[in-house]
Amino acid sequence: MERNEAKKIIANYELNQMSDNDKIDILERNYWFFDSKEDIIEAIADESYPKISNHLIDLISVTSKPVLNEESESLILDFIKDGFYFVSNSYLEFKLIEINQNFTDKVIGEVEKAGLCPCCEYYSIGYGEDGFYDICPVCFWENGGNGPNHMTLEEAKLNFGKFGAINKNSLDFVDVEGRKKYAKE
Repeated sequence: MERNEAKKIIANYELNQMSDNDKIDILERNYWFFDSKEDIIEAIADESYPKISNHLIDLISVTSKPVLNEESESLILDFIKDGFYFVSNSYLEFKLIEINQNFTDKVIGEVEKAGLCPCCEYYSIGYGEDGFYDICPVCFWENGGNGPNHMTLEEAKLNFGKFGAINKNSLDFVDVEGRKKYAKE
């Protein structure tokens, strides 16, 4: 099975498991934040926002709170699929087996090129300059040096070894399946 097809199947399954409140929360935090129709059109043009219909653009620009409909759910699917960026094919296979225990195919296709987190050494952040200021889902290190993390990299590495995150307060923000999802150095 192709990698993108596997992501679609898993995303659809996860969407169907979500409550309406969880869906609205995703829309509010990730898609429903524009002040004007022109801002949405500009974001679509520069590919920082998915392509959507004029109807949904109008709806987002005039409605302050997210609306759940078939079209807005396509944005949620986009968000869920983006969560599988950089994950290994074996992790996608693991998720497909969770959905269907009879799944026996192999997931094929090249994993997106990821950057190496300097703290936990998982390939879990954007590659090169795209990874600057990314926050690692495995350890919660912000890839921008010591400043944004309020500690040295060495301290963060020690804490990751002890707690599984750069500090105890960050444990709530790490992806519990992060170590399964991403390749390690």
